[in-house]
Amino acid sequence: MKFTSKDLAINACIAALYVVLTTINPIGHGMIQVRVSEMLAILPFINRKLIPGMIVGVTVANFFSPLGYIDVLVGVGCAVVSYTISYFIKNLWINVVQYAVVCGLIVSLMLKSVLGIPYWPSVIAIFISTLIVGMIGAVIFNALKERLKLVD
Repeated sequence: MKFTSKDLAINACIAALYVVLTTINPIGHGMIQVRVSEMLAILPFINRKLIPGMIVGVTVANFFSPLGYIDVLVGVGCAVVSYTISYFIKNLWINVVQYAVVCGLIVSLMLKSVLGIPYWPSVIAIFISTLIVGMIGAVIFNALKERLKLVD
C-alpha cells in the first residue's frame, strides 16, 4: 500500500473535519453523546489509508474533552482496537457494529472509573448512538465511495 502526498492531504482534511465536528457539538462527550463526527470513523473500514487521519482527529478532538488526557488515551485506544479488528473483518456493516461495541465497552469503562456513571446504561447509550451515526455514515460514504475516490 503506497502512501502518497495526496493521501497525506486527505488524511489531514479528515482529521481537521473530525476535530471541528466534535468540538462544535454540544453533546459530543459524556454518557449521552451523539458525535456527528463519528460518521467519519467508518472511512478506514472503506480505505485503510485513512486510519492515520482518524487517529490524529480523535487525538486532537479529545484534548478538548472535559476529561482531557484520559479521554485522548481512551478515544485513541478505541480507534486502534477497532481498526485492528477490522483487519480480520472485511464487511463494512459488521465493522460499524464492532466499532460501536468497542466504543460502548471502553468509553463506558472510563466514564464509570472517572465519573462514577453506571456502566451498563452507559454501554447501551454509547453503543446505540455510535451505531446510528456509524450506519448513517456507512450508507453515505458507501454510496459515494467511487465518486469521492475513497477506494484506490
